[in-house]
Amino acid sequence: MTSESVSYGRGIDLTTLPARRRGTGLRIAAHELRDAATAIPRAVALPAAIGLSTALATVLALALRIGLVTLPGLGGGLIGAGDNGDAFRLFCTAGLTPDTPSRVSLWRGVVVTLFTSGATPCTAAPSSSAFLLGLVVPSGPGMWSLTAYAWLLAGLAAAVVGIGAATLATVRPWRAALVVIPLVGLLGVTWWTRFLVSLYAEPTALVATVGVLVGLLVVAGTRPEHRWQRLVALALLGAGGLLGATAKPGFVPIGLVAAACAALVVVRSRSRRRVWRLAGPLVAVALLAGSAYPVSAALEGQERAYATVNAHNLIFTAVMPEVGPDVVVPALGLPPGAAAHSGEGYYWAGGLGIPGWATAVGDRPDEARATARTLLLEHPGAFATMVGRGLTATLRPQLTYLPSEPFGTAPEHFEGRTVYPEAGPQTALLVRWLDAIPLGWLPLALVVALLAAGAATALPRARRGDPLVVGLVRVAGAAALLGLGIVTLAVAGDGYYELSKHVWLGSYLFLTAGVTGLAAAVAATTARFRRRA
Repeated sequence: MTSESVSYGRGIDLTTLPARRRGTGLRIAAHELRDAATAIPRAVALPAAIGLSTALATVLALALRIGLVTLPGLGGGLIGAGDNGDAFRLFCTAGLTPDTPSRVSLWRGVVVTLFTSGATPCTAAPSSSAFLLGLVVPSGPGMWSLTAYAWLLAGLAAAVVGIGAATLATVRPWRAALVVIPLVGLLGVTWWTRFLVSLYAEPTALVATVGVLVGLLVVAGTRPEHRWQRLVALALLGAGGLLGATAKPGFVPIGLVAAACAALVVVRSRSRRRVWRLAGPLVAVALLAGSAYPVSAALEGQERAYATVNAHNLIFTAVMPEVGPDVVVPALGLPPGAAAHSGEGYYWAGGLGIPGWATAVGDRPDEARATARTLLLEHPGAFATMVGRGLTATLRPQLTYLPSEPFGTAPEHFEGRTVYPEAGPQTALLVRWLDAIPLGWLPLALVVALLAAGAATALPRARRGDPLVVGLVRVAGAAALLGLGIVTLAVAGDGYYELSKHVWLGSYLFLTAGVTGLAAAVAATTARFRRRA
C-alpha cells in the first residue's frame, strides 16, 4: 500500500480530493473497516452478534405484543392493566397526576396512560419500582405517557435476555436458544406482558423474574470451569433477586430463591486460588444484605397503611371459612354474631356492621393477625387448603376485571361497585369460581413433580447424567419453588382477597417451569440419541 493511499485511511477529508482519487480513498477506507471487523476473533464476534440480535428481537416482540409499535398485519392497539387503586402507591412517588376529568385512575374502566408531572411526590418506602419509574419521569411540570415506562421495562427484559444469549453462545452457539424459555409465556399471550403498561409493582417483579430465570439458564448451560460465564449468571441472579425482592413485600420470595440458588452455584478456576468458589455465596450474602433495608422499610410502610385491611382479609376471607367460624370467632374475642360475616373482604363493608370488629381487629390488627396465623399452625390442613386454592387461581392469570383498553377508547366511568368473583370480595363467590376451573389440580401436580425431580438430581446417579439435562431440571424446580413461594405468601398475607392478582406472577412461573421441564425432556432425548450414535 502506498503512503498516499494510507493517508486516505487516516482521516484526510475526501471531499477535497478529485473524483478519481476520492473513489480510490473510499475503497481503501472500506477495505480497512472490513479488515478491522475480520480482525475481531470469531469467538467474540459471534456471541456478541447473537446477543445483540436476540435483545433487539426481544424488545421488538414485546413492543408488538402490547402495542407499543404496530406493523401491518402484526399487533393491535396499545393494551395495559387498569388501576384498581394500587397504582397510586407508585405514581405518587414520582409526582404524577392522572390526566383524566376526575384526576384519578382507579376503577375508571380504562387504562389511564397520560399523566401530568410536577406534583409534590409523596413519601414512601424505597422500592425498585419507584427507582425505575423515576428514571423516565421528568422533574418539572409537563405531560408524561405511561408508554415511556413500558419501553424502559421492555428494554431491561430484552437486555437481560440478550446478555444471557451472548453468554451461552460462548459455550456453544445453539445454547443461546435456551433464553427463549422465559419468553414463551410473555410472547405467546398478553396475560403477563400487558402489565408492562401499568404502574403496579408487578411489571418490575416480572422483569426481575426474567433476570433470575435467565441467570439460572446460563448456569444450566455451562459447567463450573466456565468461570466468567458463571460470574455473569451470578450477576443476573443478584440483580434480578434484588430488583424483585424490593419491588414490594409480596415479591420477597424472588430475592430469597435467587440468593439460595446463587449460593449453590459452583465456580472453578484452573489456578490454585480458591476464592472463585466463594463467588456464589458472596453474591447470595450481598443480595440479602442489599435488600434488607428496603424490604424492612417496605414492610413497615405496609403495616402503617394496610395493617387493618390485611388482617381483616386474612381472617375473614380465608382463616374463618377454612378453619371454621366456631373456632376463629372466640379465639379473636369476637361476639358470636361476627360469624355471619365469614367470607367478607374488607372492601365489602370496611368492617362496618360486624359485631366487635372495631376492638378485636380494627384497634389491634397485629395481634389479630398473629392469632390467625397461630390458628393456621394449629390447623395445617386449613392452610394447605388455602395454598391449594391459590395454586388453582394461577390457572386464570387473565384478570379480566382489570381493563386493558387505554384511556380514550371508552368513556370514563366508575366500575368500583361491580362484583368480580376472581377478585375475592366474598369467599363463597371465589370458591365457586375456582371450582369451575377445569384441571384445578394441575398446578399442585406440577409443583410436586418438578420439586421431586429437582431434588432427585442431587442423587449420585442423576448427577452423572447429561449436565444440560440436570441443569434444566433444576431450573424447572427452582421456578416451581419460586411460584409456590409467591402463592404461599399471598394467601398468608392477604387471605383470598384479590387472590387472582396476588398469584399472577406465580402463574407465569408455573408456565415457565413446565416449559423448562419439557426442554429438559427434549435435551434428555437428544442426549440419548447422541450417546447411541
